[in-house]
Amino acid sequence: MTPRPHHCARTVGAEGGQILVLTVVVALGLLAVLGLVADGGLLVARHRELQNLADAAARAGAGHLDVATFRASGGQVAQLDPAQASAAARRQLRAAGFTGLVRVAASTTQVTVQVDESIHPPIFSSILPGPVRLAVRAVARPQLGSPQQGP
Repeated sequence: MTPRPHHCARTVGAEGGQILVLTVVVALGLLAVLGLVADGGLLVARHRELQNLADAAARAGAGHLDVATFRASGGQVAQLDPAQASAAARRQLRAAGFTGLVRVAASTTQVTVQVDESIHPPIFSSILPGPVRLAVRAVARPQLGSPQQGP
């Protein structure tokens, strides 16, 4: 008597195809998550760099007091020279090599710097409709005296 063939071979083959599909789907999902993490990390790091640039530019502008007003008040009034403050903030950004969009607004009381930059994330740029826009804003005001130090 000849042994009957088992139908296990067909079942294993069908399950093997399902496992392959499942493995491909899981692998693609993991690659997508890794891409999001990489691109997201890049965007967060660049946002932090832009914020530092804007802060430094605003502080540079806030250091340009209207000397005549300061002297006339006996050193009691710290009022900005808006033209010099704006120019100093722009110089700071140029010195740092920033080439994106810059908006500087200076008054006698504060300097506001906004920088915008468009970034193409390296991994998902091909599926995004356009670049990702990063915009940061910094405000600085002149201060008299030295900063207080903690104990």
